[in-house]
Amino acid sequence: MDPTAVSRPKAQDLIPGYRLERLVGKGGMGEVHKAVQLSLGRTVAVKLLANELASDPNFVGRFEKEGAALAALSHPNIVSIVDKGKAGNTYYLVMEYVGGQSMRELMRSPSLGTGDALKLARDLCKAIEYAHSRGVVHRDLKPENILFDEQAGGIPKVTDFGLAGFLDSGALAARFALTETNVSMGTFSYMAPEQRIDAKTADHRADIYSLGVIIYELLVGEVPAGSFDLPSTRRPGLSRQVDTIVSRCLKASPADRYQRVADLLDDLEPLVPATSMISARRLSPMARAKRAAADAARRTLRVAAVVVVLLAVGVVGATMVRARNRTARPSPGLELVTDTGQRWPLTSPGRLDSPEEERRRLSLGDGPDTVSVVAHGRKPLVQNGAIYFPPPGDDAAVGRALLDADLEGTGLSFRAHAQVTAPPSGTFAAAQALFLGPPADSRSALVLSGEPGRYVALVVSASGAPPLLEWALGSERRGTMSSPSGPDSGDRLLELSIDAKTGELSAWVGDGGDRRLVGNSMSLGPGWQKLFGEMPKGAVGCLDGACRFTSVEWVAVHPPRPPPPPDATLALPDPAPPKAVAAVKTPPGTTPRPGVTPAPAPAPKKPLTPPAKPPPAKQPPPPPPPPPAKKPPPKKH
Repeated sequence: MDPTAVSRPKAQDLIPGYRLERLVGKGGMGEVHKAVQLSLGRTVAVKLLANELASDPNFVGRFEKEGAALAALSHPNIVSIVDKGKAGNTYYLVMEYVGGQSMRELMRSPSLGTGDALKLARDLCKAIEYAHSRGVVHRDLKPENILFDEQAGGIPKVTDFGLAGFLDSGALAARFALTETNVSMGTFSYMAPEQRIDAKTADHRADIYSLGVIIYELLVGEVPAGSFDLPSTRRPGLSRQVDTIVSRCLKASPADRYQRVADLLDDLEPLVPATSMISARRLSPMARAKRAAADAARRTLRVAAVVVVLLAVGVVGATMVRARNRTARPSPGLELVTDTGQRWPLTSPGRLDSPEEERRRLSLGDGPDTVSVVAHGRKPLVQNGAIYFPPPGDDAAVGRALLDADLEGTGLSFRAHAQVTAPPSGTFAAAQALFLGPPADSRSALVLSGEPGRYVALVVSASGAPPLLEWALGSERRGTMSSPSGPDSGDRLLELSIDAKTGELSAWVGDGGDRRLVGNSMSLGPGWQKLFGEMPKGAVGCLDGACRFTSVEWVAVHPPRPPPPPDATLALPDPAPPKAVAAVKTPPGTTPRPGVTPAPAPAPKKPLTPPAKPPPAKQPPPPPPPPPAKKPPPKKH
């Protein structure tokens, strides 16, 4: 019996012309059954109004309104109605059967790519835009009400129009005007602010708000609440145009949102990749195994005994699951720096040198300072300067712990002693490997993390695979390097360094005589910080296994500053001596002889000071007054 089944028994012929096979869901107004339409032999979904609600005219009216809304719509992304009626005291709707997973299940898949998420958002917007053009408002859009039709190629279909309303004021709107004033209807996390206060006054723009919440959740993995982060800050590589679209959809006032879904589609369509599809590989391994086994069982039961069928299911199911499970994971470095949305603020004792030091050192362990550590994904334990990631359980398989300290420098050195071990094996692990293939290799890493999508990672493995150096410093600088041979175990000293003078990046594994360079040193240039977008921060990471990091140390290096130049004193050259002028001194009280010019009196000496600017031209001084006339002395012969 399905766990959602109710105690009320259902006769096979409860609904004339249909055979109810199994209960597939139950909601507030009734139940949904998988059934067979006997006249055509096709599979359908039959929705039954609960008996205890059949006597309430309001619930009967809502049930019939859902049928009227579906009858007005015919779109590939909206579930279609087949029939409606009443059998005895039971009201029923017959709709096409959509047997795939819901969007809620798809959101839990870590392999949902950005292109697939944007394509889903576009298909959903097309369905709602069509419904609005036919005068129907859904008013309960959420991931649980969007199912994927596998028989139609995995396309999404909008279901459950039980809270739908009509936009126009025609006969349908008047007939089904059932919502009372000041009544909130819908799912709170996806409801527009005005719908939470009064669902009766909410129009088609409430659906646009719900679309914004679903698009955000598809890309980020959680619903926006309060002052939320923009999608591009949570998903590296996402266009910032998506931030504008989501922010406009989630405006509190309906007048500030998109006024039509068609306008939303005009902005969203250019961002959707040309080739993007949702396939069955998005299912979890367990769901794929169940589905493969069920399909194989239905085919085999017609021609073989039960025992043969079960054996065939086991063989075929294991083969199919292992084949489908070979989905390519991101590279280790990219997987480590991708933000999963889970953050854990932690602290550790340590020591942080003064910023005035030429080599500023940050270390975890004994010390008077408190160092902030921000963990992403799997939560580690931080104790006595050690960072420990336990084996993954139900939480994320990837964990990263970032040293949240700003250490500026023209060079750096980041090192830690890393131990990584694979999870213990057992009977369950062997059975899981049989169906799902061998488990992923356990790895630990040292990471220099800059802006989203820009990083350098040094990765070592528990299996003894060669150490790997991976970098992504913009679209033109990406690649990997590895050592010719790997270490014997995942217990090694790891180091990443950048030379302060040349900007040369080097990665080292081991210590002492076993210390060796991973690949070759790589020249980033003196302005290497620009390749990271900002001064990078050090982080340690763990993938799939258990990891322990000790002796974590970060050193920011500044080159020695040149000595200041000696004080310069302004020294002026001595002025050139004045040129000699031929002159004859005349004794006082005598008259100069004719033809002889008396020598002018020497000017008083002044100190030499450099003029700030050339002195202005001066007029020559007036000649001195002639001496008083005296009698010339007698001439001597």
